[in-house]
Amino acid sequence: GEGENIRVCVRVRPMSSKETESGSKEAVKIDIAQGSIYVMHAVGDPTGPFTFDAVYNNSFHQRDIYVQEVHPMVESVLGGYNSTVFAYGQSGSGKTFTMTGVPGSENAGVMPNAIAHIFDQVTKLASPVRQYHVKVSHLELYNGKARDLLSDSAATLEIKQNMAKNFYVKGLIEESVGNLEETLKIFDSSLDRRRTGCTDLNEHSSRSHSVFTITIESMDFEADPTTPTHMVSKLNLVDLAGSERQSKTGAAGDTLKEGCNINLSLSALGTVIDTLVKGKGHVPYRSSPLTMLLKDSLGGNSKTVMFANVGPADRNVSETISTLRFADRAKQITNKPVKNLDPKDLRIQELTAEVEKLRARLGGGAGADEEEIERLNARIEELEVELTNAYASMEKDK
Repeated sequence: GEGENIRVCVRVRPMSSKETESGSKEAVKIDIAQGSIYVMHAVGDPTGPFTFDAVYNNSFHQRDIYVQEVHPMVESVLGGYNSTVFAYGQSGSGKTFTMTGVPGSENAGVMPNAIAHIFDQVTKLASPVRQYHVKVSHLELYNGKARDLLSDSAATLEIKQNMAKNFYVKGLIEESVGNLEETLKIFDSSLDRRRTGCTDLNEHSSRSHSVFTITIESMDFEADPTTPTHMVSKLNLVDLAGSERQSKTGAAGDTLKEGCNINLSLSALGTVIDTLVKGKGHVPYRSSPLTMLLKDSLGGNSKTVMFANVGPADRNVSETISTLRFADRAKQITNKPVKNLDPKDLRIQELTAEVEKLRARLGGGAGADEEEIERLNARIEELEVELTNAYASMEKDK
């Protein structure tokens, strides 16, 4: 299949009252139509333009951004593809506002909007021949360790690799959910378990990465009541820790060590992105828990959109430029999303398609000689035998 690039959008938040009061000036200039952004300096030429799939400022509401960027991703998850949305940027640039916002208000972010959208669609799509099951998990990566936010235990979980070479978190709780309210309640209780310390840059500064995953499992009995098509797809919502350098935060001791760790995993992420973009050499996914878990979203089987969040104030220009450079590299990554059917379902789907193609050629038989017809019939027979075997081995698995 054709690869598709990661979609990268930049979101510039408005100046904060604190910035205005302390005499900061706005240092970011955007061209919405061109999707480009410049960073201005007190002296000398501006840095840029950086060009992205889209650039948003505060004239766009949370809902506009959801409809534009995330709605299509959720539709693909409902169609059986994996999708990942992640937010990158320094503390206080609006990552958590973008990803979570204020659920239940017009400032609801990506997560509450996505969940409402999923349940809305699942309710519409479910029927006696099509069943859906929605589950959520919430993971925190803090100081290079993985912890389950749905569990009261703060035990460190192991990240393992399965037969298909994909990474997963051993023992991570997946809660079944039936509606938006239930899901938000689980999300809220897991948010309280997130470690948040106070640093200068942002009172609610998140010093850990969080990965909230919504898994949709569907069973479709329409084509064949005895062997349903089984599909499992995931939407990963990733709120990364702040990407700032340490001197800015006024952090010391433990928090400083934490900052180094946060930045270690972000620089590992940067290295993975660079290796993918160059397209040669071993991709070091194993260098951090974050990159292991994002393996599928970066250069793998996932449709991915990244929000690079920046603040407009002049005191943050170096951080803003480094965020834009990071985002600029990310947009060059190509992923190859495929539908997540059970491998046997996939084989059956391929065989069935091939049989149909050959039958159509037989049916159109204009100008086909005896030999050709015989060859096609023989091939169809072979494929049908293989199909029967594939169905039989599926039965055995049950």
